[in-house]
Amino acid sequence: MRLLDAWLPARRWYPVKGVEVRHEPWLSYALDVPAPQDVGLPDDAWTDVRVTLHLVRLVGDGVDLVVQVPLVLVAAPAVPAAEHRPAVPLGELEEDGQTWVVHDGAAHPACWAALLTVAQWEDGLVPDRTGEDGSKTSRNAPDLDLTGGRALSLEQSNSSILLPATAGGTMLKVLRAIAIGPNPDVTIPRGLAAEGWGGVPRPLAWLEVGWEPDDVALPGSATGRAAQADEAPRTAHLAILAEFVEGARDGFDLACAYAGQGEPFTDLGAELGRVLADLHAALRRAFGVGAPVDATWLVADLRRRSDEAVASSRALARRADAIGAFWDRTGSRLAEVADVPDALPRLQAVHGDLHLGQVLHARRFGWKVLDFEGEPLRPVAERTRPDLALRDVAGIVRSFDYAAAVGQAHDPAWALHARAAFLDAYERADSAGTDHETSATLVRALTLDKALYEVVYESRNRPDWEPIPLDAVDRLLAADG
Repeated sequence: MRLLDAWLPARRWYPVKGVEVRHEPWLSYALDVPAPQDVGLPDDAWTDVRVTLHLVRLVGDGVDLVVQVPLVLVAAPAVPAAEHRPAVPLGELEEDGQTWVVHDGAAHPACWAALLTVAQWEDGLVPDRTGEDGSKTSRNAPDLDLTGGRALSLEQSNSSILLPATAGGTMLKVLRAIAIGPNPDVTIPRGLAAEGWGGVPRPLAWLEVGWEPDDVALPGSATGRAAQADEAPRTAHLAILAEFVEGARDGFDLACAYAGQGEPFTDLGAELGRVLADLHAALRRAFGVGAPVDATWLVADLRRRSDEAVASSRALARRADAIGAFWDRTGSRLAEVADVPDALPRLQAVHGDLHLGQVLHARRFGWKVLDFEGEPLRPVAERTRPDLALRDVAGIVRSFDYAAAVGQAHDPAWALHARAAFLDAYERADSAGTDHETSATLVRALTLDKALYEVVYESRNRPDWEPIPLDAVDRLLAADG
């Protein structure tokens, strides 16, 4: 753990910042490594390597998380050809008289090859191999070609690898924060693809590992192994391979560019509104709907979150009375329709963490929606439980303010016009059946909820950005007064 203790905290995807934690080995999985020529690479791409996927617990005051650290150990002094040499190694270790050079597996093609060889591929994607005698041999993985593969330098909560020659062009995502249970970034896109909805890159393969609950205590569990002996086996997803959307542009970067160039985003915003309404309809078809939202519970929960934000921000504390009055009015409006059949929207599967950075746009196909993983530090059960579809709407609404600010929009009404076009198109295309006034009330409430969270976040992490959400808070309070 010595190498990891020094290396992990500097990673952008490392989920614990400013908190003292210790790194504890939890589970490890050793993978067989195919020969380089079996995955389309030269014979000298690697020799004498070992690939191990390590799940490491981060344990500290109020913290008990798991991160995945895939490592590639290369026997020294073996050095791959320059064109296949990965990033700077973590260091060296000695084992049984052998020196091994340690690499981050997410940046090493030997690890990519090992992951994809053992991954589970979507049904129908891996044809059986037919021998010369006509016999068929079932295969777990297709003929892989890692030619041109490269790890992307911009890492956030996961590590991504572009594989242009694999399955027609794909993106391999190595998950870093690991949660127990089926990852929604696999289950939701698969469900949407099964419904024939083309607005999401299809998942093509995934690596899911399992263990018996009596073999190892769960993170955060104080009960230990004995209490888990009768539980079902546990599983977690460690990697996902999905279609690569060629020629697409990140939605937030695109919006910032339009704002900075003085170009209206109304047409693209309206198109995104229609796509989001279509996504929500596809989610309802794929996963069904639940009961109508409990308006009393919703307002109480939003008020609770609001009180926490006000207690954490001096700027919000000065607005406490106006914020409280906002929730009073919201509660009264929703109470008026609480007993009206079908007046309130039903809970359903949603994206859960939607903003302009979670969508891609290209001229030839329009918008595609990415990253259904949700907040990776929350339990899977929380991330996948039914919610309000309008929460996704509020996430996009808030993104327009950030795009205007970061893109330095010259027109102060740029974000206003983009929001209006997006909301109008969403409402026209939405098939959920919620009446206009109730939807508008909910969108305002959910947008304020998100803006309050943003004020606290920016005050702690990017103080110069605090005015962006604070302006939104003032605008929402004034408009609702």
